[in-house]
Amino acid sequence: MNILILGGNRFFGNKLAQKLVANGDDVTLLNRGNTDDQLGNSVQRICCDRGDAKKLSQALEGKSYDVVYDQICYDYNTAKQACEVFKNKTDRYIFTSSQSVYEPGQAIKEKSFDPKTHKIDKEETSESSYAEAKRQAEVGFEKFAPFDICSIRFPIVVGHDDYTKRFDFHRDRIKSGEPIYFPNKEARISFVTSDFAGEVLFKLARLDFTGPLNVASPSPIKLSRFVEIIENHFGKNCVYASEANETNHSPYGISKDWYMNCDRLKDLGLIGEEIETWLPEMLSSAD
Repeated sequence: MNILILGGNRFFGNKLAQKLVANGDDVTLLNRGNTDDQLGNSVQRICCDRGDAKKLSQALEGKSYDVVYDQICYDYNTAKQACEVFKNKTDRYIFTSSQSVYEPGQAIKEKSFDPKTHKIDKEETSESSYAEAKRQAEVGFEKFAPFDICSIRFPIVVGHDDYTKRFDFHRDRIKSGEPIYFPNKEARISFVTSDFAGEVLFKLARLDFTGPLNVASPSPIKLSRFVEIIENHFGKNCVYASEANETNHSPYGISKDWYMNCDRLKDLGLIGEEIETWLPEMLSSAD
């Protein structure tokens, strides 16, 4: 297959690219920067700021793709521009959305957020409101896409390749005895590994599926249990802060349960490892 990835030079987008290359697909990465994707001559590259619709159209002139993956769309206008630029250039578009489209809740199903009925009162960006901007991006694709669209709703993605260092925050502070503040350490949360995120994206290129899809490890985990697994690995107790400050607030800190139902994913035959399995393994492999 001939495949374009907007993004794809790091984290689970890079895992996706690696899998496609290993499968023998023709892969092109489109990015505005020069981050080393470590894929050498196995992929083609287009250097372009996808936010500039004119330059994007010029860079893609005469090109078409069986599948386009969009890892870097964060708002309504960018989604609308993509629909215009990729008209007649692809029949299948797989967009990386987010669990952030949902309000806190338990076993949240895809129908809990419907871009067909979502009203936009004010356009947002990822800087002004990440969650609302992602909702609005889904609205943009729903409203304007002339191709089949899949919106993949990932929770927090965890892996050694996570450039956000959110997991490292917890591991390092527990190891060193520095305090961590959680608004509610008994809240349950969804996670997914970067490996499984890349695997699901890879397989969706060849599955006849459209619409929204929750992609996470099958069961959520209490934050207190998440911490306990790290404590057990290092043989040290977490120091829980009673108040938040500029340095101690957990980037995973939520006040209520916030986790997704993945029955639709399971129906596609895609089942990830439980957090209780992969988290200890990830800690051991980092030593």
